[in-house]
Amino acid sequence: MPTMRLVLALFLVLSGATAHAQTPNFSGFWTLDREASDITPPAFSGGRGGASIDRLFITHAANDTVVIGTETNGLKAWHYTPGQEGTIPVGRDTTMRAASRWDGKRLIAEGTRGGMRMHEVMTLDDGGSRLTIDVTTTTPEGVAKNRLVYRKDQPVGACETWAMPCKDFTHQQR
Repeated sequence: MPTMRLVLALFLVLSGATAHAQTPNFSGFWTLDREASDITPPAFSGGRGGASIDRLFITHAANDTVVIGTETNGLKAWHYTPGQEGTIPVGRDTTMRAASRWDGKRLIAEGTRGGMRMHEVMTLDDGGSRLTIDVTTTTPEGVAKNRLVYRKDQPVGACETWAMPCKDFTHQQR
C-alpha cells in the first residue's frame, strides 16, 4: 500500500508539471489584423482601446505573469498572474480588480467594477503566430463582444518605424 501511495503521489506531481509546461507563451510583438478582427470600440473592457491597440508587446514571465503593453503611452500596461487577483487599468484614472486562470491553453481574466463586468480570453493558434483575444464587456446598457486577432511580428525594428520615431542627437551640442 505505501508503494501505491508513492506511485500515485509521483503521478500527481508529474502530471501537474506537464500541465503547466503545456500552457502557451504569449511573449512577443503583436500586430492587429483588422480584417480578421471584429471590433466595436472600445476594444478592451473599461474603455481600454482606441488607436493604441494596433500593436501589443507581451512579456510572459517565468512566474507565469503576462504583462501586456501597447506601442504608445496612451494606454497603460496591464498584467495577469494566473491564480491571483490583481488590478488592471480601465479608463483614464480608474482601475478594476481582475482575476485570471488557465483553462487548458486559454488564459481567462475576469473582473467587475460597479455595474461593469469583463471577461477576456487569450489563445494562441497557427503554431503560436496568431493571438486571439475575445473580450466580453457587460454593462447596464448591454453586452459588447470584441474579437481581436493579432499576428506575431518581428521585434520592434529600426526606431524610424516607431509611432514616436527616434531622433539622432549625436551632433547636437550639449
